[in-house]
Amino acid sequence: MKRVILFLIITCLLSCKKNEVSAPENQNISIVPKDENNELDDNKDKVSLIPSGIPNHIAFGTEGDISQKDHFIKDAEYQYQYLAGDIFSNGWTTWNYPTGQFARSFLNGVGQIGKIPVFTYYNIVPAKGRYEDPGFTNLHDAEVMNKYFADWKLLLQICKEYGHTVIIHYEPDLFGYMQMFKADKAKNVIMVAGSNNEDVKGFENNAEGLAKAIVAMRDKYAPNVLLGWHASTWATGIDLIKGKGNPEQLALETANYYKSLNAGFDLFFSEFSDRDSGYDQVINGRQNAAWSTIGDNKGISDFDRFQRYLKKLNQETKRKIILWQIPVGNGVTKTCNNTTGHYKDNKAEFFLQPLLDKKESTRIANYGQAGVIAFLFGRGASNCTGFMDNQIDGVTSVGEAIDDDGGYLRRGIHAYYTKGAISLP
Repeated sequence: MKRVILFLIITCLLSCKKNEVSAPENQNISIVPKDENNELDDNKDKVSLIPSGIPNHIAFGTEGDISQKDHFIKDAEYQYQYLAGDIFSNGWTTWNYPTGQFARSFLNGVGQIGKIPVFTYYNIVPAKGRYEDPGFTNLHDAEVMNKYFADWKLLLQICKEYGHTVIIHYEPDLFGYMQMFKADKAKNVIMVAGSNNEDVKGFENNAEGLAKAIVAMRDKYAPNVLLGWHASTWATGIDLIKGKGNPEQLALETANYYKSLNAGFDLFFSEFSDRDSGYDQVINGRQNAAWSTIGDNKGISDFDRFQRYLKKLNQETKRKIILWQIPVGNGVTKTCNNTTGHYKDNKAEFFLQPLLDKKESTRIANYGQAGVIAFLFGRGASNCTGFMDNQIDGVTSVGEAIDDDGGYLRRGIHAYYTKGAISLP
């Protein structure tokens, strides 16, 4: 699943402001790979707990860097931001001065307005300007991986400096590809210890070694960080939605793959789709892109299928789940008319329209029973629908808000919190 990141880099570069803040000092602590069996036991001790530092109810969040804070949805409790780019040239560390200041400013700014900061860390694919997805070439490149682990360390140090809860959504789809190609030994060579980075000596040069190294570095440099492992719904080779895969079977296979890594991530991330269905229809020529709300010949809708997949994933791994990069478009407002930046979709509508119509939140509660703790809405490409006036085209339908979705997401999230947030089970 391709990640469109160039537009995010450009947006961030345009919003950067210089600020003199020193980078945190290096800590002189060694990392020792954990024993595989002990790691499994550690996971068993933590399984049923809701991670500390997050709301004890189902919450909502949105994308957006801190320069856009005046347009954030005030009710939303999470704010997420990509950290991405070529770590050799235009990576996130260069978006502001001094090195890494963009991340510091985001953390401090989001914290000051009472939201929980979430970073989507996505830096394997674009390294050395390759933009190769899957990023096997970069994973096999010792020079890339040496710099990559240094980049990861800096982010963790910045998060530790912040001192409050930070969620890092680690490399969306990376482990999905690792799972898909797990039988291909050549594709499973990853330069971990082979990178010659001091922090990851002793870790195996494979997916398990990478996962363990990432967690170990978090433990060393930023224990206040909650790490999110991305569960890709196509990682088994059968797409959950497009291929109408068996949700329990696909979830079980992905859960087993996660367990085989023997690495203690704190949360899972997953997603519905990375584009508005109207965008897929108009730009990509894909008909019937909207998720079904009515059962198929097996009596199950796409939303039900995904809920069952998440429930099984949660049951098998005992990890709570954040749904991320949910398309913002809707089929209710006239502003969403399938033109650039105003594409239709039915994800927001599926969960929020019952609240707006009759203050009913059963669908949200059902996903909560499946292990979901948060719904994070945002664009997967610059021309997808946003919840603010990203297109800078003003009001596009008389009587509706200036937001690119006509103000729908803003109203729906407000209705959820007005009714009362649903406690986590």
